[in-house]
Amino acid sequence: MTHSHNLIMKHLSNLFQSLASASLVGIVCLSSLAHAQTAPQAITLAPGWNAVWLEVEPVYPSGDPKQGQAKAPEDVFTNPAVTIVASPKQLAGSAEFFGNEPGALTPTSKFNQDEWLQWKRSDPADMNNLTMVFGNRPYLVFTTGAAPISLVVTGKVSFFKPTWNPDRYNLLGFGLEGTRTFGEFFSASGTTHPVTKIFALAPTGSWAKVNASATMQSGVAYWIFSAGPSTYAGPVAVDFDAANSGELNYGGPTDAVLVGTDMLDLREFTFTNLDTNVATPSATAITVDPGLALFKVTPASSGLAYVRGNGFLASFSAVPPQASATLTIGAKRTFTDNLPHFNLYRLRTSAKGASFYLPVSAVLSELLQTAESTGSIPSGPLTGLWVGEVVMNAASSIVVDGAPVQPTAGTAPLRLLVHVNASGAASLLSQVTMMQTKSADPSIPNLPVLVVDPAKIPFFEGIKERNGKRVGLRIEAIAYDMPRSASAWTGADLLTFATRPTTLKEEYDLTRPMTGTMGQTLTTSLTLDPFHRSNPLRHVYHQDLTKGPKITRTFTLAFDASQPVSDRLGGTFSETISGLIKDNLTLTGRMEMRRVSTVETLDNAQ
Repeated sequence: MTHSHNLIMKHLSNLFQSLASASLVGIVCLSSLAHAQTAPQAITLAPGWNAVWLEVEPVYPSGDPKQGQAKAPEDVFTNPAVTIVASPKQLAGSAEFFGNEPGALTPTSKFNQDEWLQWKRSDPADMNNLTMVFGNRPYLVFTTGAAPISLVVTGKVSFFKPTWNPDRYNLLGFGLEGTRTFGEFFSASGTTHPVTKIFALAPTGSWAKVNASATMQSGVAYWIFSAGPSTYAGPVAVDFDAANSGELNYGGPTDAVLVGTDMLDLREFTFTNLDTNVATPSATAITVDPGLALFKVTPASSGLAYVRGNGFLASFSAVPPQASATLTIGAKRTFTDNLPHFNLYRLRTSAKGASFYLPVSAVLSELLQTAESTGSIPSGPLTGLWVGEVVMNAASSIVVDGAPVQPTAGTAPLRLLVHVNASGAASLLSQVTMMQTKSADPSIPNLPVLVVDPAKIPFFEGIKERNGKRVGLRIEAIAYDMPRSASAWTGADLLTFATRPTTLKEEYDLTRPMTGTMGQTLTTSLTLDPFHRSNPLRHVYHQDLTKGPKITRTFTLAFDASQPVSDRLGGTFSETISGLIKDNLTLTGRMEMRRVSTVETLDNAQ
């Protein structure tokens, strides 16, 4: 990865984070096939403050009105002794401290600042803004009483590797099996993650530096400094195709090959041992579908054939120090139904390394659906609200001739909101609030509505009760701020003005029409004028930066030809940005969209 790509992603990160407010009333959780697999996590909370790394994502069970949605804090931490739960906002990331070390601050009050979400059991001022508990996230938990609290949180799991914010302290934890010291775990990172810059939380609420010989704890979050960019996940790194999706997804058997007498789908793991000691990865089965078997596959001694070896769990070989090893795993399907089939493993990278959940999924045919599905993409309009996650993983190089699109050093996850009306016309949204109509009599039921015009929120009521009040569920796509409304300025081109015109209005579109068809291809563009509220190259208080350039963002959503799960659409995302740098900048990545509402209109329009 070139240095230019890191600069591009950092520049884009600044752009995306400046595009909208970081305040979220609620977040809709996106699910992938891996989320069909669950595991328990045992947590012990000492009296006072605890820094918890939650690997699992607790969700409401089948039959609950909020089925599949991430649970609220009060439904996860049901023990009345748990009185405060706080977590860094996802927009701000897990980084918090810049110049100061955690030990020099007053950490137990830091969650009150803008970068933190918080929940308090007693909230008379209605200040709670932590509405859902997600997996692979850090949480500060305060308990009263004199005895420790033991609880088991069961939830959805996915393969996860940390994303480090460079040159900052990151609040992160790891899944660990066995024992290892901080020195043993982080020594392979060199000077990137020095143990002298790792802090643990004491029950009193103070952060203290850890000792290199102290034992790391699984499920505990620590403030860990990252000196520059990092992808470190322990002394042994592991990767496989589409690992950022959170699962090893074999899909259908269209690319299966003949191995002996079996048709096997092949996927390859890469283990890189950064340590100075030999490492031997291993795996433990948690749940295994009898119709989905995994085998080790090796090249034949002659010719281009393959040889099937033992089962997956007996397939791991030692990885020499400072070296990489590959492991090819073949999936054999013996099931005959139309449902996705799942296995779940606990992958242990080495005796001193980290452990990860490894969900594995496969279907009999790329075109087959789940039991609730009726076929491939419906021919009619896919009406309703779609919430998606785009994972940017490639960008144009600004130093290589031809400016090729190359993989980036890290990924940039972005939320995307698309609404499709009854006629199939799609619109891009930057925010929407899920509410319902008011009714004074139960014989007239409340109807769900999607509100994009803030002025119309008082005409509806919320769908979630909090502290005796009904509030709406607000969803924001902070990376896609709307252009200025045409009625906000009717004069000359704003590029001709050196300073902001006094008659320029701060009025912005609520939606942006998209061309194409949902489920096939959608395109649209957004323009940030020189004085746009989200223009990243404009500084309202700097006399030389009173305006920015005109920035145009054009992007395309290309959906896959087959979609194995109903109400979910996968595909590729590409965006071209002009005006941000001298040349056009192209970004590409994968996307997954989920329909969270079938409401056909916005603002209850008739």
